[in-house]
Amino acid sequence: MKNLELKNLGVQEMNTKEMSTIEGGGVLGDLLGGLVKEALFITTVTVASTVAFVKQQVGYIFGSL
Repeated sequence: MKNLELKNLGVQEMNTKEMSTIEGGGVLGDLLGGLVKEALFITTVTVASTVAFVKQQVGYIFGSL
């Protein structure tokens, strides 16, 4: 079998740094990014709900005095 010279076909070699910074990322990066976004969303919603509940309860307490 002959060796196929990819450079003659316009294919460019990439080093490790170039491969890690190309657009599109990878499966692991996409998964971790998605999990971090979901965790931040859940935390934000939980904190907002807790603050709203506490405000409501404090309003009831001070309103009944």
